[in-house]
Amino acid sequence: MPIKNILVSYNATEAASSALKLGLLMAQKYDAHLTGVLSYGPQEIISSYAGYLPAGVAEQLAEADRARRDEIEKTFLATTADLPQERRHFKDVFSSADEGLMEISRCFDLVVMGTPDSRSDIPHMEPHPDIVARHSGRPILVVPKGYEVERLNEKAVVAWDGGRAAARAVADAMHMLETKDEVTLLTVGDPSDTTILRDITTHLNRHGVKTVPRIKPRDGHRVASVILDTCAETGAGLLIMGAYEHSKFAEDLFGGVTNTVLEGSHIPVLMSH
Repeated sequence: MPIKNILVSYNATEAASSALKLGLLMAQKYDAHLTGVLSYGPQEIISSYAGYLPAGVAEQLAEADRARRDEIEKTFLATTADLPQERRHFKDVFSSADEGLMEISRCFDLVVMGTPDSRSDIPHMEPHPDIVARHSGRPILVVPKGYEVERLNEKAVVAWDGGRAAARAVADAMHMLETKDEVTLLTVGDPSDTTILRDITTHLNRHGVKTVPRIKPRDGHRVASVILDTCAETGAGLLIMGAYEHSKFAEDLFGGVTNTVLEGSHIPVLMSH
């Protein structure tokens, strides 16, 4: 399916600004609409302590929050000024940072997000890619904080394990893959088992995707490290992978592949659940 409707989670933080700049490049490449969304909930200090605040303080805090939201929209529109006006849009969604984004995302082709800041001074405006990926039903493109490029890097790595989430990620990313100059199809396992990539290679080739199959052993390394090392070796500008095959509890407790990749990646990661 062609990419024609891109959603960017935008709150004007450094991480969100990186996501917006990448989303803008993609909108220009694919001749797509670009919608910025500021999804937010009530400020915790107001929702939890309103009864203890001096008279007028809650109103002052709410007014300051409205002013910040207005400024965020202005910054989005200024950043996307090169797009035709009819292809750039902005939505202000009051719910909670995660719930609001998940609900609106279901009518878009792709969600572009920055990495969340655990020390943010606006936690009520900070959605979390792991939650959105698990529950939105949409592919999530997570952009590292500080990531900036003048043009899209047209090399990609697909992390393939033959599982449901990986298959979903390939399907979700197919239009992007079809436009790449080179796609490394990576699996981590026994290099002598050359059949593991046979069917997915055939599938991608039938879509006109230029693939380079690679089977790399773990050699005592973590799977996430092998994936990230391969991205660096190939000069890829995009990693595509299935996400969160295990429960969130297991991922948080044991440090699953998805979380480790997101924490260590210097390039955007498209993940599907």
